[in-house]
Amino acid sequence: MRPYYCLTFVFLLLQLSKASAQVLPSPDDAQANIEEAAPSSQPAETALAPKHWEEHPRLFWIIPTYSVSSRKGSSMLSANDKFRLFLKNATDPYNLGYTAFQAGLGHASNDQPGYGRGASGYCKRLGAALADETAAGFFTTFLFPSLLHQDPRYFRQGSGPFRQRLGHAVIRPLVTRRDSGERMFNWSGLLGSTAASGLSNVYYPAGDRSLESTFTRVGWGIPFSVIDHVIDEFGPDLERRFLRKKTHSTH
Repeated sequence: MRPYYCLTFVFLLLQLSKASAQVLPSPDDAQANIEEAAPSSQPAETALAPKHWEEHPRLFWIIPTYSVSSRKGSSMLSANDKFRLFLKNATDPYNLGYTAFQAGLGHASNDQPGYGRGASGYCKRLGAALADETAAGFFTTFLFPSLLHQDPRYFRQGSGPFRQRLGHAVIRPLVTRRDSGERMFNWSGLLGSTAASGLSNVYYPAGDRSLESTFTRVGWGIPFSVIDHVIDEFGPDLERRFLRKKTHSTH
C-alpha cells in the first residue's frame, strides 16, 4: 500500500466521524423526503423505460458521479450503456487529472523504484496509472457486469439513519445488484479488480510482478472502494449543508 494512501484513508475516516452528526437530515431535508415519498401522478419508470439516464451534476462542482444513481426502482443498463459509462469515466478531465496527480505523488516518494527517476520515471508511472484506471474501469464497469448481468453503479439511499446508510456504503464492494434489481455478491467487481491487477504485471517493474502482489493490490482496493462509496452516499448531504451555510452567510 502506498504511504500517502494510508494518510488519505485515516484522514477521511476522521473527517467522516466528525461529519456523522451533521449528516443527519435537518427538518428541511425531512420535509423534502416526505414530499419525494408522496404519490406522484406521473407513471412509474420501469426497467423497460427508454429514458434511464440521470442528470449527473458534479459533486462540489468537481467530482463526477456518473456511476452513482439515486433511483429507488430498477433501471436496467444494457451492455452498450455500461460501455458508455466506462468511457465517460475513463475520459473525464477530473479523473485524468487525479490520475496524473497520483502518479506525481508516487514519483515524488519513489514508489515502484523500478521505474526510475526524472521525467522518464514520471512518464512511466503516469502511463502505468492511466493503464490501471482504464483496465479497472473496463473490467469492473463494462466487461464483467455485462457478462454476469450485474449493475456497476452505486445506488445511493440518500435518507434514513446514518448507521444504515454507512452500512449500505461499506458493504457495497461485496454486494451489488443484478440488472433485474436483486442483490447479490459483487462477482463483477471482484473478478474485474483481479483481472486488472493481473494485467498490470505486464507493465509493472519486475519487483512488483508476482501472484502475491497481484492479490495484495486487489485486497487493498476494497477499503478504497469503501471510501469512494461513503463519499457517494454522504457527499451530496455535505454539499447541501455547505451551500446552505454559504447562502445564509451572504444574507
